Amino acid sequence: MFKKNFFIGLIIGCITIVFSLLPIGELIELKGYDLFHLFKPSQKPPTDIVIVAIDEPSFAETGRQWPWPRSIHAQLTDVLKREGASVIGFDIVFAEPSGIAEDTAFADSLRQAGNVCLASEIEIIERKRYLQRILVEPVPLFKENSFTGVVNVLKDSDTVVRKFYSTEEHEILFAKQIARLHIKKEFDIHKNTYIAYAGPPGSFSTVSYYQALEPSVYLPKDFFKGKIVIVGLQLKTSPEAKASQADIFNTPFLFTGNSLMSGVEIQANMAANFLKGEFITRLNSVFSLVLFLLLGVISSLLQIRWRPVLHGFLSILCVVLYLTASYSLFRYSRIWIPTLIVVLPFSFSYIVHGASAYIETEKKRREIKKAFSHYLSPAILESILSNPHELKLGGEKVEATILFSDISGFTAMSEKLPPDDIAHFLNRYFDEMTKIVFQYKGTVDKFIGDGLMAFWGAPVPDPEHALNACRAAVKMQERLVSLRQEMKTEYMPEISIRIGINTGTVIAGNMGSSELFNYTLIGDSVNLASRLESANKDTETSILISKAVYEKVAASVRVMPLGSISVKGKTEEIQVYELLDMINVQKFQT
Repeated sequence: MFKKNFFIGLIIGCITIVFSLLPIGELIELKGYDLFHLFKPSQKPPTDIVIVAIDEPSFAETGRQWPWPRSIHAQLTDVLKREGASVIGFDIVFAEPSGIAEDTAFADSLRQAGNVCLASEIEIIERKRYLQRILVEPVPLFKENSFTGVVNVLKDSDTVVRKFYSTEEHEILFAKQIARLHIKKEFDIHKNTYIAYAGPPGSFSTVSYYQALEPSVYLPKDFFKGKIVIVGLQLKTSPEAKASQADIFNTPFLFTGNSLMSGVEIQANMAANFLKGEFITRLNSVFSLVLFLLLGVISSLLQIRWRPVLHGFLSILCVVLYLTASYSLFRYSRIWIPTLIVVLPFSFSYIVHGASAYIETEKKRREIKKAFSHYLSPAILESILSNPHELKLGGEKVEATILFSDISGFTAMSEKLPPDDIAHFLNRYFDEMTKIVFQYKGTVDKFIGDGLMAFWGAPVPDPEHALNACRAAVKMQERLVSLRQEMKTEYMPEISIRIGINTGTVIAGNMGSSELFNYTLIGDSVNLASRLESANKDTETSILISKAVYEKVAASVRVMPLGSISVKGKTEEIQVYELLDMINVQKFQT
């Protein structure tokens, strides 16, 4: 079983790997990254990063259309330099010249400041036969007097920004450049590096552009001193008519209902990552594949001796423990391992092994039914198959009717016939009698030599157990008449049978040892039925029923009262009746 589950686990692990490589699998994993941001408490953003927002109030205060004159940006640069800003970053691409005076004023401010980083942008042009990558940089006059950095953000298939944009060897990210200028340090990041957002949109200290132009009026003293100041658009709509969208993007905070973040704040988050040296590192793809195989094997081995409730609980518990561990790694070590996709191997293992257990159970059920249908009545067989947990030693008190039958003179007859003929004869006889017992909802308990014991009222309750037993007895005698003629043609001896029937309280259940047991009835009422069968010899009758039986079927039978007789094992005489026929013929036949 271990080897089988291990092999199944490897297959499930491989399926998980294939699924993880599909677009839907990758999307599910990305949503796991987002989900962790829902539970991760917001970090305190660096106090040395300030955003100067080009927002609606600034447009209202300046009264100008976009793009603003470069002289305004020159004025801001001068103010920020004078206020002691460590680095000034413009998240604006100045790719085209404007008026000479305006551009010259801004270039002079850039040169005098000496700590300004301007945005460059990578444009991807796709054609049928080629893909062209163009780096759009500030006009040469500005570039000569400043630093530059790429401001592109990388959007996943669901348009959410999670990962650092990948640059070429001669390019540098805007956020990396301003962080490098601030602490005079070089940085390097892995290709599997993701943004460790400080918090949802609005987490960074932000002031309006018009406030930054007059800090002495609107802001505390030395507000910008020693800080990185990033200038950029924070608008819900694009100020440029030709722009396809505003400089605003989806972030992992989808589950909070506040996911839209301006490009300038995304740049601030990335710069903060560089300053702190804290990034989200995704587990290497090779290790992820090994992890999926391991989880597949664990999830499969967990299902050994499958039980629906127990193993469902264990599977859920394992998923919860894994997610807790992965969240802890994400929060405290900033390592992102496969998240939501882990549900797949555990749920798939549960389904596969559950289906396998069901198929195996049904297979065994059919095998048991086929094998034991020759030995047990349909009632007992269905009871065992429907309630296998009740297949244990023990019994309960029930009222039942017991029938014993025996072949008259069988001992003398068997001495005259070969064993093969006796076996053929008994099989033919018992086959016919058993059919009749089953026809009237009875159970054949056992065959004792040429004797047969059957009962009604257990294990399935039967309100007409006494009546059905009488019907079966009469039918057995009727069938024996035609059976004798058939056996006569086969040169078999003619036979007659004696039947005794009694109703009473018995113990019904599985009797025997823990290794071998049988569903049967025990009690004095059973013994009396056997004694009544034997008493037919003395009374010269075919079917004897007790008073207890007669009282239950009096309205439906024709009987001959025989008074009281003595039977072996009883100190008192027993009142008995010879059962002659059934009165309600139509009901009897059905």
